[in-house]
Amino acid sequence: MKSDYIVYGALAVAVLILFYSIYGLTAEKNEDVPTAGNNPSPGFKMISTGSTDQGSVQIDLTPRGFANSQLQVDFAVNTHSVELGTYALEKITTLEYGGKKISPINAPKLEGHHSSGALAFNVIEKFDKFRIIIKGIPNVEERVFEWN
Repeated sequence: MKSDYIVYGALAVAVLILFYSIYGLTAEKNEDVPTAGNNPSPGFKMISTGSTDQGSVQIDLTPRGFANSQLQVDFAVNTHSVELGTYALEKITTLEYGGKKISPINAPKLEGHHSSGALAFNVIEKFDKFRIIIKGIPNVEERVFEWN
């Protein structure tokens, strides 16, 4: 009789573990990690490079569009192992369009393991085809984000 209780108890624990495992794999994840695609802009999709694996960094860029002779681009940078404060986006980021190469006039300071904000580039004209290059952030030496 006592062994029946032990068997039923072990079975109940196994069912709970199975339920928790299945729920954990299928539940919608709501991590408190910034993304650059929360407010997507019409015509421009978010592009992501890298990952949050050990020694790597994931970068998401989403162009918001043109306003006041500027191109605004939302960004999110996430990692679990790289200290982001050592990278200055204004020095390692370039916008290329129509044969021109432009550094951002505004690039917030990266901090910790999760940073987000907006890059701003002074532009003379609107364009549909461009790319943004970010160099030197692990573990992709040159990241090319291209919109056509």
